[in-house]
Amino acid sequence: MFRRLKSFFLRLFAYESSPHKLAIAFACAVYVSFSPFIGLHTIMLVCSGWLFKTSIPLIVMLGYVINNPFTMVPIVMSGYFFGYWFLKIFCQGSLLNANPWWMEMVSSYVQKTLLVPHLSLWAFMIGANILGLLLALVSYGILRVFFERSAKNKTVIRENERKLL
Repeated sequence: MFRRLKSFFLRLFAYESSPHKLAIAFACAVYVSFSPFIGLHTIMLVCSGWLFKTSIPLIVMLGYVINNPFTMVPIVMSGYFFGYWFLKIFCQGSLLNANPWWMEMVSSYVQKTLLVPHLSLWAFMIGANILGLLLALVSYGILRVFFERSAKNKTVIRENERKLL
């Protein structure tokens, strides 16, 4: 199983050779996966691939690997709870008072429809965006270093193989 997974990722990374662009693709996929605009994820992935000049199939694939039916509930809930925590700290009062007037109408409709009192869509919107941005920045930094080191290791291995021949 690990061989298949390794070969899958090697084929996936063959689309992009630059460590910078690979890290950008991962970071964009992480942000879009945590984005609160759930119906627009594919469009956002294609646009970010075009904007950053990375491989669009790679970035869409990474987006679907990160955000899929198995991970969607934890991702959405983490965005909501992060936003709830964030607004509780910075608003110092009722979370419902932090909602703008237009979001209040949407939140009250969703509360009545889902029968969930004290639901704040504003907490989800803010929390998912901030959490997605933070995780994207962290993943970019870590993965760029990882991809640069792995690229150096590949060149060292290739040079050693040439010396042996």
